[in-house]
This record gives sequence, C-alpha cells and structure tokens, in this order.
Amino acid sequence: MKLYLDFNPCQECNTMMAELSSPEMLFADEKTRADESAKFLRHLTYNHNEVVQAVMEDLPKQKKDQEPDFYK
Repeated sequence: MKLYLDFNPCQECNTMMAELSSPEMLFADEKTRADESAKFLRHLTYNHNEVVQAVMEDLPKQKKDQEPDFYK
C-alpha cells in the first residue's frame, strides 16, 4: 500500500528523507533499508500528529462483529 502524504516536514524529516533517497540507501541491504524506514515512520508517528490523523482517515475502516455468533 502506498500513501501520499501532504504535510510540512520539519528539518529532521528533510534530513531523513534525503538519507532514505540517497544512492547508498537505495542500494543498501533489505534490513538496513527497513530499519531506516522504521526510524522515519517512528519520527512521523511521534512528532507529526497531523500525519497520523490523515492516515487514520484514509485507511479503510474495519468492521468489528460486536455480537458473538451463538446461533450458528
């Protein structure tokens, strides 16, 4: 799934995005890329509430079955 986010990145975001799109990172091993991506997502989660709210609005809502199915 891809999400396109429209927000005002802080200086730390700009630095991380530049690092994530650098040639060294593009050709890095899978674990390194996953670790750096996770670090960026953690930063967004904890420091940019507007991004979290926008993602929550865009993701499909899951229905929860409120009643147990006793009569099957």
